[in-house]
Amino acid sequence: MKKGNLVKLGLDSYSYHLAFGCHPDFQPRNPMTLFDFIEKVESLGLDGFQIDPMHLPEKSESYLRDVADFIREKNLFIEYGTIGIEPQNIIEEIRACQILGSPILRTFLGFDRFDKNTNIPRELDRAEKQLRQILPDLAEAKITLAIENHGDVTSDELVGLIGRLGSPYVGICLDVGNPLAVLEDPVFAADKMAPFAVTTHFKDYALEMTNYGFKVSGCVIGDGVIDLDRIFDIIVSRTKLDRLILEIPVEKEANESDSLKKEEEIIRRSVNFVREKWLI
Repeated sequence: MKKGNLVKLGLDSYSYHLAFGCHPDFQPRNPMTLFDFIEKVESLGLDGFQIDPMHLPEKSESYLRDVADFIREKNLFIEYGTIGIEPQNIIEEIRACQILGSPILRTFLGFDRFDKNTNIPRELDRAEKQLRQILPDLAEAKITLAIENHGDVTSDELVGLIGRLGSPYVGICLDVGNPLAVLEDPVFAADKMAPFAVTTHFKDYALEMTNYGFKVSGCVIGDGVIDLDRIFDIIVSRTKLDRLILEIPVEKEANESDSLKKEEEIIRRSVNFVREKWLI
């Protein structure tokens, strides 16, 4: 299969969320630091990474410049992430992107579509109004906001929002697994979002039946239920992306040692699978 313009392979830091210990489900005794993660990216032979906002411990200018210097030293690309679209926060995060050297600011809308009190059209209208406020700031800084399909919006809703904004500085972070969270076929969803994609979360999910319904969980890329061959072909043929960002969410095991070992193994197997299958 041709890889098109895809010449770079990256990793989202959430793939090491157990090692980072910044999330409530797991805290190791010796948490990974951002600098540890950057060295890990280099050791895996990857070209760059995306930072989950939980993994940036501070945003002082001196710290951000230290991170940026370390990234340049390793000759890696960087994409930065935040949470939500509150205008003042986005404006502050644009500054962080500029210091870090990230042309992308990944985020998501963040509402709970399955809450009985959620009015989805109202949420989308609110999002559009907020995003219009920061379009001039994005354009001035030449930073592209990448809105992820994060289990809150369907592909049609997100594409419609991006289309109404009509800005080259707002696009989609195409997460190939999250359509399952809104009961969409990942292939059809990817096909709709691809023309607007400015970055990706390339992943796989296992699906299993439980006594309470179906459970979706992260797994080695290539071992899950998502038709990655067709989605990769869509990314190659319908986007202008030159990089693929892997995101590999892993659930914890019974103890710390097994949890961290599993996380490392799944990441390495996933990187090797993608590299060998598609020659990136």
